[in-house]
Amino acid sequence: MSATADPVFQRRNKQIQEAIDSHNLKQALQLIDKRIKKGEDTRFLRAWKAHILFLHPDQTHSRQGIAATLEICKLDPPTTDLDTIDLLNSTLNSIKGHEDTARGLWEKAAKTKPQDHEIQSQWFIRSFEGEDWKSAQKAAMSLNANFPKQRKYYLWAIFLCHLLAVNSNSSESERKLFGTLAYRMISKAAENVPADPKELLSPPRAIQTAEELILLIKIFQSQGRDDEALKILNSDNLGLNSRLVQNDWSFIREKLLALERAEKWMDGLGYAKELLTMPDEDESAKKLLQERDDWGVWSLLLDSTKKMDDKKTCEDTVSFVQKFAQRFPKSRNAHLARLEVSTWRLKSGELAQSDYLADLRNFYDSNSTKMYCFDDIRKYASRLDPTQILELVDYALEKAAGQKDVSVTAQQITIINAYKLDYCFKVFSGPLSSRKRVEAFVSRCLTMYRAMKKEEATDKTIENQPRDDLGLLAVTALIRLNDSQGQPSQEKPPTAELIRSAAILEYLCQNSPHNYQILLLLVRVYLLLGAGSIAMKTFSKLSVKQIQNETVAHNLYTRIATIHPLGAPPIEAEFKDFIPEVALSHAINFYDHADRTATRQRTMGLNLGSYANVEGTIELQQSLRNSICRRMWALEARRLDRLQGKDRFSRFDDIILDESEVVDKRTFDAFMNCEPLGAPSLEERLRLGPLPKKRWISATGIIDKIWGLNHQLLSQKPIKPDTALPDIEILDMSDVVDDMTLAERSNAEFHRLLLKATLLLSDSKSVVGQDINKIFNQMEEWVSKTLQSVSDEADLFANTTISVSSEGNGKRPLPFWQYLHTSILLLETLKVLSSTISLLETSSKKLPKSGTKPSKEAVQGLKEAANKLQEQIKSNTRTLRSSVIGSGVLGALTDLIFQQSQVEESNDTNNELANELEQTLDASAVEVFCGELLESWEEALGGVLSIK
Repeated sequence: MSATADPVFQRRNKQIQEAIDSHNLKQALQLIDKRIKKGEDTRFLRAWKAHILFLHPDQTHSRQGIAATLEICKLDPPTTDLDTIDLLNSTLNSIKGHEDTARGLWEKAAKTKPQDHEIQSQWFIRSFEGEDWKSAQKAAMSLNANFPKQRKYYLWAIFLCHLLAVNSNSSESERKLFGTLAYRMISKAAENVPADPKELLSPPRAIQTAEELILLIKIFQSQGRDDEALKILNSDNLGLNSRLVQNDWSFIREKLLALERAEKWMDGLGYAKELLTMPDEDESAKKLLQERDDWGVWSLLLDSTKKMDDKKTCEDTVSFVQKFAQRFPKSRNAHLARLEVSTWRLKSGELAQSDYLADLRNFYDSNSTKMYCFDDIRKYASRLDPTQILELVDYALEKAAGQKDVSVTAQQITIINAYKLDYCFKVFSGPLSSRKRVEAFVSRCLTMYRAMKKEEATDKTIENQPRDDLGLLAVTALIRLNDSQGQPSQEKPPTAELIRSAAILEYLCQNSPHNYQILLLLVRVYLLLGAGSIAMKTFSKLSVKQIQNETVAHNLYTRIATIHPLGAPPIEAEFKDFIPEVALSHAINFYDHADRTATRQRTMGLNLGSYANVEGTIELQQSLRNSICRRMWALEARRLDRLQGKDRFSRFDDIILDESEVVDKRTFDAFMNCEPLGAPSLEERLRLGPLPKKRWISATGIIDKIWGLNHQLLSQKPIKPDTALPDIEILDMSDVVDDMTLAERSNAEFHRLLLKATLLLSDSKSVVGQDINKIFNQMEEWVSKTLQSVSDEADLFANTTISVSSEGNGKRPLPFWQYLHTSILLLETLKVLSSTISLLETSSKKLPKSGTKPSKEAVQGLKEAANKLQEQIKSNTRTLRSSVIGSGVLGALTDLIFQQSQVEESNDTNNELANELEQTLDASAVEVFCGELLESWEEALGGVLSIK
């Protein structure tokens, strides 16, 4: 407690704190009253008493605590004891609408004791760490005014003004006010820098570090003063050649950007040429080239030329680019600049298609041994006519055919680039791509993969080999094989190609166990197959760390609760690698850890004067705090609780109830994508339904809300109207919804009805104009209709399972993610419905008298329909499970992978791919793979059956 307190005082405070910790608030109040009566009537004790009263569950006591707290805040002279201020702040921060009062406490204390450094600094630290930028700005200004000898306070004040100026929560007038103040203060700091660069001593408030100069540029940029920023960067005392900057490349980039923002195209063109003009001496040129051959420089050169729109300037730039590329043939950016120039000329009609094709060939000749070649040329090749695109592909394939020694890395990459172009522009070209053509391409990829020797390396943890891309190309071609009209359909009927793709990917993993692209693709394929346990085990090999939980983990956790809700049998691994519940908790904990770490880094960075990093940390912290992934994982974790019957109704409430705008930073760059630009990517073809977005979160929140309301009704807790009534109409699923599966949409419609019914049980006036019996009848109709759709096994299995031919047993259905997803969603809905019906049947007397109740007939009819639906789902699942564990399935699955039971189209006897698969894949390894897949399916279906 109080830093100045003697041991007796501390012991007495400890007694009170122990009573609070044990939730014995009555005893804590008695101890405080006893000390006050004995003459120890201090503001600290009264503030503590008010805080304890506020914590009391009884509303009367809580209101007394709030009133007492506000009364202390009004006392004169103002409170200056830090412990007392902390207690008052703790109470005020828990009450909405008293933010200004909390800020005023510190401000009054600072004005009362302006020379008390501890009060002033604690005001700033508490405000800054609490992200109260307004209060922190005032505190920084106060520190600067009262302790002018410490120059950091002046810069803190500037930085906080800048934060408020760029903060989206600031009003327009506030942004203008604080932006102008930041600009004037930082300009003053720049003016204080001695004009003579030889002068070593600077005034205390002058800019002295590169970080401070970066802050100046950022402030000038935010205020639209790029001309002034350029003037600073060109000056002798703070410019690029100054002692402070010394031509640091980060400042050169800032100048490039400032020239572009200021639209100084003539200056930009001159500066870019200046940077790219290399000395005649080759050694000196090579050293400069390593730094200055930056695309930012080339971009300014090209943009300036285009904006100036002058024929002579354009000719000079074309000549400059061509000469540069001829002198430095290994410069990727120079070659790209040449293609950009060719593209201009093609658009303006100066260049014919044939000449443009020749330029692309030249680019390919210069860069075909580089892995980036395909991505670069794909962008520009799309401007060619279809016939000439095919000419370019044929040219690349001819060049690939001429590579004699495929053990040489450069020749391997040339072949790989040619095959990627073939896949992108030729294999799937035309209105309908023939199966024969695609399978021939897959065969060629696998043949060449085997022909390329594995790179010898002493380090066995090598992540990538060039030839891995050939294996991935073979898999992506198989995945696309059955896409209707080349368009991805996340809910199309499953195909055997997915199983074959998984087998090939497992084979690739044997040779490159740490290839990130292979492992991530394999995770997605296993999820699509409904093999959640293997997907989790595979995902663990990625060793996801820290921020990857935000950018990569969504590839596994999206909809995981409706595909793999229960952990597989224990394996020798961490719990998070095979138990979904633990995995989600681990992923959510990352955000809490990141938030705490970011807060520490902000304070540390501020003390070190690293202002740009502090601003970036604040942006990252806000992004992670409002991450859509964080909300999704919390909802998925709560869904797992419901499915497993765990009564953890308040877990992750702080995340679920957060209404801040979500931030979506999900990335998919780790997937290899060789599709034409503008076409759906490979990753889009492998999604488990549409990508969840804001509507998905709102819709999933409905059933979560119902589950919590049922608990409140059962516990006889009052339901607050402001938290219990989401805007139901906004969640109407009748319009186009692009982020939910068909099953999710259907269940969400039912959840809307069930939410209305639950609210009516608590208060008959909560949903105006609704008859509870009518709602129960509508729910019964929905359940009956759903029962009909799942009762026809043949139709159901045709759309949600994979069929394999088992010798002597005909076609056998095997589970697919859609079956698990649809079944588990329905079982979750029925589980929550059952809790509502149970309330009416066994706890009817506990329901609020203000609520309305349905007739017994309506309840009974709904209950019977729900029981039938649940039994039908379980019956279908048992049928599927018996199919999985039946005799002959293992052999049928193995035959399917090797295509031994496939019939070629048009009765063609060509079995090139089947032969290639037999040569590439090891039969015993494939059998083990099939056994593990069947085991995972059995576990998944067992998980469905275990949901009660």
